[in-house]
Amino acid sequence: MDLRRERHHQRLQRAWRISPPFLLTAGFMVLILVGTALLKLPLAVHAPLSWGEALFTATSAVTVTGLVVTDTGPSFSIWGEAVILVLMQAGGLGLMTFAVLALLSLGGRVRGRRYLVASTPYNETHPRDVIRTAKAVVKLALVIEGIALVPLALVWVPEHGWLQGLWWSLFHTVSAFNNAGFTLSPDSLMAYAGNPVINMVIPALYLIGGLGFIVVIGILDYPRSRQLDINVKVVLFGTLVLSVMGAAMIYMLESDNPATLAALPGLSDQLWASWLQATTPRTAGFNSLDISALTQPTSLVLMLLMFVGAGANGTGSGIKVATLFVLLAATWAYLRRRSQPTLFSQAIDTTTLLKALAVAVMAVLGIFMGTLALSMTEDADLLTVAFEATSALGTVGLTQGLTTELSGGGQVIIMVMMFVGRVCPLTVAYLVGSAFASSRDSMQSELQIG
Repeated sequence: MDLRRERHHQRLQRAWRISPPFLLTAGFMVLILVGTALLKLPLAVHAPLSWGEALFTATSAVTVTGLVVTDTGPSFSIWGEAVILVLMQAGGLGLMTFAVLALLSLGGRVRGRRYLVASTPYNETHPRDVIRTAKAVVKLALVIEGIALVPLALVWVPEHGWLQGLWWSLFHTVSAFNNAGFTLSPDSLMAYAGNPVINMVIPALYLIGGLGFIVVIGILDYPRSRQLDINVKVVLFGTLVLSVMGAAMIYMLESDNPATLAALPGLSDQLWASWLQATTPRTAGFNSLDISALTQPTSLVLMLLMFVGAGANGTGSGIKVATLFVLLAATWAYLRRRSQPTLFSQAIDTTTLLKALAVAVMAVLGIFMGTLALSMTEDADLLTVAFEATSALGTVGLTQGLTTELSGGGQVIIMVMMFVGRVCPLTVAYLVGSAFASSRDSMQSELQIG
């Protein structure tokens, strides 16, 4: 009797288990369709919105990209803005939850076991584990957003009054943590280019969100464990290097540009603007400088940063920081004629290299195909088109002005790229990882790619 009951229980479990990539894709599609319908309601807008504009906005919000064909604040009512806020939160935290589940289902390990609430069967995910992991991710996100809400309110409440000021603070907190880049101002954060509070809190939110759940709990557990996983080390080191070098390059390239940094009154304002503009391409999408006025070298720097993106388990996209440093380590090992690349004295196995290569190659092909398609549908120069394609595939949200002028075909291309850029990297990493199940105890359990 016990054996029969156990077999029946196993059959029920198998019936309810679903593939994480299918869960992610289906969940995002449902969110986009529901969001489109809600944004099309008359109470959601100040003026009639076409189905195409509603679909584009919902897709951008769910994929936490931030590209818009119509300005958010002037176009949408409080109800419409609330819908966008919920879509951003659901999209960003949904991706973070999937990333944790994918890691665990591939045999991954997480430091700080008191934070670990999900344990999935190999290669499959039970709905119960999805709920438990989602609760942990949401709890962490709400705590971080709640803390950041206070300093932002100190800026926007005196400026807009209590109700609107608190709403601005909440909206931008959710948008920043989820790396969405949606703002209620038509010029994004350009009016706050020299504001220290905005330039500290907003980047802190999207950088923490971009680090991801695994990295954050690894940091929180450090005082007890006194050790950091290889993934935590790589993501923290990579984020620091890319942020500092990016800010330095933007300052050097734009300090004499009268349309960007040179238009700001003082050195501190220029440094703050350089900092935000260097960190936001890590898929956040805010801007305190006029992106269309940037020099070509600066645009290329931003495209590289957009291509790299954020951490593997975070709310950002791109090929991921770990992917870049795995490829750099492999290149360095090849130049030194070493057979085994290493990162922080940790050997990188074949599975990790294959995942990094697969994600990077697919991202390059995606940007090429997107640029090619947009160059056929839009009347714009190649750099502008390539910038838009990179921004869309990296779910960044920065634009040189092309988004609002897109043709119908161009809008479809950008929507497809935003969706693919959101779900594809982790899906590829999951599939490659599951194809190499025998190496589940090697480095791929520690260093997350994609």
